[in-house]
Amino acid sequence: MELLTGPAVLAAVADLVKPGRRRARVAVAYVGREAPSILTLQDGDVIVINGSDNAVASGATDPRAVEQWLKAGVRVVNHPWLHAKVYVAGRTAIIGSANVSERARTGRIVEAAIRTTDSETVAKSREFIDDLIRSDGRDIDPDWVKAAKQLFPKRVAPPWEPTRPPLTAPFRLWLGWWNADWRPMTQAENGTYEAAVSELPPTYRVRARYEPDGRIEGLDAEGFFQRGDMVVMLQARNAQLVEFWESRPAGQARKKSVIGVYLRDTRLRRSVTNADVRRALEAVGSELPEEEEPHFGRWLDEPAERQAVLELWGIEDPGTL
Repeated sequence: MELLTGPAVLAAVADLVKPGRRRARVAVAYVGREAPSILTLQDGDVIVINGSDNAVASGATDPRAVEQWLKAGVRVVNHPWLHAKVYVAGRTAIIGSANVSERARTGRIVEAAIRTTDSETVAKSREFIDDLIRSDGRDIDPDWVKAAKQLFPKRVAPPWEPTRPPLTAPFRLWLGWWNADWRPMTQAENGTYEAAVSELPPTYRVRARYEPDGRIEGLDAEGFFQRGDMVVMLQARNAQLVEFWESRPAGQARKKSVIGVYLRDTRLRRSVTNADVRRALEAVGSELPEEEEPHFGRWLDEPAERQAVLELWGIEDPGTL
């Protein structure tokens, strides 16, 4: 038996239900838009969710995620009173607090779970899910999806208090100069960026908790950052603290480029200049990277450097990964 906490919970769940394993049985109250990319269920798997009108209308259960699972051949069952989170596959069960959401995956909220291979516990976990289906469970079909899409809010309000301290999970922190004098996006590049934004979970859309920011990157940038990395962008004058989301190739052949998508937390409204960052680093005996390489910088690994920079945005450093 093992205790899992923070981002390790859904990382373990994703590994438990990865393709090629035995059929999975899952009971999880709420699933966000990004749930199918976290929980890669397949034909023959069963998932019980809370698909009540309240869960859908509040934005807690996203019918688009359910629709994607149905198309993959997954049996999805609605249990309107469900609040449990139980994941079972093969001889392993994970039982804990985590719904299938981006907040839980990245550690934006504090989660914990127990992973066990105890045969009796695994069997009882599987029986628990079967009992849910037999009692108040109802199979979800395309008609449910259609009706749920009408209930689902067009814009989901951030499900946390605005005063909650941001960035409480460990993350890597990059500091560098950012294409301040770079060319504007072409039509194809802008289309790639807009497509990426349209696929973001509702909380990450414009005027929600996060504001997306698209950047033209060097061709060698794809794969450099990982989702959840934080980046201090030193620009023409001001510095911006953003979270890396993904890189997407745009264009073809000789005109190929890479678009980086970053997210700015709307709660971090402090105006920070490059000079502010420079002075903060100098106070701990460090300095800014060279400006001559606008697409590069360095990882901030030293605790004193990280805290000095993050304090400019009012953030207590939670540590690095």
